[in-house]
Amino acid sequence: MVAVEGVGKSFGGTTAVTDVTFSVPRGRFLTILGPSGSGKTTLLRMIAGFIEPSQGEIYIHGKPVSAVPPHRRAIGMVFQRLALFPHLTAWDNVAYPLRMRGFDAAEIPDRVAAMFGIVQLKGFEQRRIQQLSGGQQQRVAIARALVFEPDLVLLDEPLAALDRKLREEMQLEFRRIQQELGVTTINVTHDQREALVMSDEVMVMDGGRVQQLAPPAETYRNPANAFVATFIGVTNFLPAHVASRTGSALRVRIGDLESPARLADPQLPTPPHGAAVDCALRAEHVWLRSGAPADADCSSSGRVMQCIFEGDRIVYEVAVAALGPALIRVIDRTPEAHLLLAPGAPVEVGWNARDLIVFPR
Repeated sequence: MVAVEGVGKSFGGTTAVTDVTFSVPRGRFLTILGPSGSGKTTLLRMIAGFIEPSQGEIYIHGKPVSAVPPHRRAIGMVFQRLALFPHLTAWDNVAYPLRMRGFDAAEIPDRVAAMFGIVQLKGFEQRRIQQLSGGQQQRVAIARALVFEPDLVLLDEPLAALDRKLREEMQLEFRRIQQELGVTTINVTHDQREALVMSDEVMVMDGGRVQQLAPPAETYRNPANAFVATFIGVTNFLPAHVASRTGSALRVRIGDLESPARLADPQLPTPPHGAAVDCALRAEHVWLRSGAPADADCSSSGRVMQCIFEGDRIVYEVAVAALGPALIRVIDRTPEAHLLLAPGAPVEVGWNARDLIVFPR
């Protein structure tokens, strides 16, 4: 449906996007995830036609579109600032793109009514925008983007302005609508939960380059590099050296502690004995026990330095003397099953070899 081939963009002497290539099959949901300044919004605006690439080409339905103006591309868009017309009713906002595209006037009411049903806003058609809640306004914007059956829908951080609870509800709601209609969608966000929840694939960007393109579970469990591991989830980064290797199996030394580990990319050559590496360990993969050894491939004694209660989880910072001065962050996702450990409490921490991921330097 969409193919981006070798696309780059420079503004004066500044390069915003460098050599980006990917494709999106019909009906799939791709999220472009990255921090501010990573190039994700510039890339989306090039797909929309608001910016022309400095190099490369963008194809929709197999046809190059770099020279096609935005209004000639069959694309629906939902922006962070929803750009709804405050002087029109919700109904007229949704009908507007149909009228602008010259749809048969007799066909418009049925199309609009069907869309209000899909976004679950029946009964709200005649309300002005100011009379709708933030979530309802979001649904109107979605309906307006979809009503003319676009080839492609582009989302430019449309949920960023909503409060957390509503944002999480709308993530599930938009995913439901997208799957129901089967519309090809590209979303841009810096919210990692949104990317993991809504998408068929996640493309992580940094510095204008693609760092990883994979399904959400693959992106989370097998980050391609240290940046992806850091950006998604709560991750401990531990400097280490290769202690031994047998084929692709590794043992690393972190401070005074030796642990089995795995390479982030098994296709890469195994680092030699003594090589400096970085080890990533997600906070929820660290086992924590009070007064008893952790049942793990590697464990050591520590002491709780800080305890943060977040309702559905507890986040601990633990000092482990064997690992050196750095604190280990641990997420306990079953706080109701455990006592709240106060600062100063002695604990055992541990992890499994598969969860200690090695990145060569």
